[in-house]
Amino acid sequence: MLDSWFLSRRSVEAAAGVGALMPVIGTLFMAIHAFAQAGASIASQFLGGDRPRHAQVTQTLIITGSAILGLAMGVMLWFATPLIVSLMGLSGEPAEAAIKFLHTISPAIVFRSLQGTLTSIIATHGHTIWNLFSNIVMLVVNCSLNFIFLEGYFGVPEFMQGVYGVAIATGLSWIVATIMLWIVVVYTLEHRTKINDIKKGYYILLPDWLRIGVPAAIEPVSFQLFQVFVIALFVRLGDVTIAARVFAGAFAMCAVILSVGLGSGSQILVAHLVGNKEFDKANKRMHQSLIWSSSSALVVAVAVALSGQFLLRFYTDDPDILRLGCILLWCDVVLQPFKASNIVITNALRASGDSAFPAVYGTISMWTLGLGTTLFLCYGIELGAIGLWLGMASDEFYRSIANYIRWHRGKWKSKGVIK
Repeated sequence: MLDSWFLSRRSVEAAAGVGALMPVIGTLFMAIHAFAQAGASIASQFLGGDRPRHAQVTQTLIITGSAILGLAMGVMLWFATPLIVSLMGLSGEPAEAAIKFLHTISPAIVFRSLQGTLTSIIATHGHTIWNLFSNIVMLVVNCSLNFIFLEGYFGVPEFMQGVYGVAIATGLSWIVATIMLWIVVVYTLEHRTKINDIKKGYYILLPDWLRIGVPAAIEPVSFQLFQVFVIALFVRLGDVTIAARVFAGAFAMCAVILSVGLGSGSQILVAHLVGNKEFDKANKRMHQSLIWSSSSALVVAVAVALSGQFLLRFYTDDPDILRLGCILLWCDVVLQPFKASNIVITNALRASGDSAFPAVYGTISMWTLGLGTTLFLCYGIELGAIGLWLGMASDEFYRSIANYIRWHRGKWKSKGVIK
């Protein structure tokens, strides 16, 4: 949101171009985060089963793996940026801004990867307050550097007073947050990274990590690619439509914040309980989180929609963008409760080791039922941008129902790593 706001002060087109590429970056982050959470779930099960040494080895393995994965994805993003922008259908100033932004942040992807992994490890041990502090520091650094770069203070060169400056500020904020989290892991959790642990984890824990992590990564990556496809459809509806989608989407994220927090917390607790074979308590925990997350998502989405005109004016005063953006925020009220349900149930399934079902069914569902409904609403009955947003809501609805049925049947009770 900060990046889009700072860019919109220079150019709405540049902000829309960079915002349109956020699902692409999100695809990379979700893949890394899914692997990290899969490893953290294994560590949680070992902690719940009173096996701290196994948890230590697991942590070393996922830190090393995330660093390698982050480096590989940063290199891939650097070379693939022009192709990605072209496939998204961007042109002119939005395309130029998107290329500049992606090229500049790609070297910092490895730090974003480590940041996500360290966050998962710290949360696994229950020290989530440090994750809060690190994110506050990251936002302060990001905001301060954006202000300094865009205003040209302290002799900042002219080329940094735009997209380059915003991207550099983002990358540096990731680096600062990563360093802070590493200090917490080393000194608060007393974690020690040992070469022998990497070798031991490779032979002993890697099979379980891949068994849980690969399916866990498939579903969110598929979801992000689905978002990329939908964004490309928004792009083809015109500049006003894509700007409204990007700006409304920034505030729509507010509705899912508490759901993500409850889903992550539930995942940690469910993994601990599954590791200790307390399946009834795990089931109760999932249902409590499900009720709270869906309710909070609905309430926040309604509040955001009611404040739509006021919020969207942070980005633009264009009446066409404001009108369409407000309509899209009301469409988001339909989407958010099902999105919250998906987050909580999917996280609980992954925490128990049953990550294959949401990955397989979720991928098939979103590219058949979800895509079909989206295209029908957008082009079949000509709802345009409204149809695209409601189509995303239908995808969340289909997957949340199927995932809940899977949880209710109890197959997850036999999927843990501790036999």
